[in-house]
Amino acid sequence: MRSRPTTARLAATAGALATAVLSGMALAPSAAAAGAYPTCNTYKNVSGHKVPAYGQPTPILNCNLVLNPSKSNEAVKVLQTSLNNCHNFNLAVDGYYGRETFLAVESIQVTYLGEADADGYYGPQTREVMKHWGISGCSRI
Repeated sequence: MRSRPTTARLAATAGALATAVLSGMALAPSAAAAGAYPTCNTYKNVSGHKVPAYGQPTPILNCNLVLNPSKSNEAVKVLQTSLNNCHNFNLAVDGYYGRETFLAVESIQVTYLGEADADGYYGPQTREVMKHWGISGCSRI
């Protein structure tokens, strides 16, 4: 079982994020982070597990969630629930992709993808490596 991120790791990441904000660096996703995918706005059931997805009536799984503390989103609620129940975080399930959710996703990425691929944005690569919450507990999809 994976251990929770260390306080030092979270503090360092939070410090880097604060420095970026205070120095006026843009927090919009980079081209690599945003990719060609739309922003997730709903969820899809995959074998009984809720997974962030985009579109209606048939949601697709290839979508991104990026730092956006100003707008609540159902897909973010689903992500936050999985992060809490399957990866031992203690996030508010409020639908806002704020600093805490960003840091939790980054921690998952560091653990499963390595630091070089950790950008804090949820997308198809992160979806494949993390566990998602569902009727039968936690599972990768």
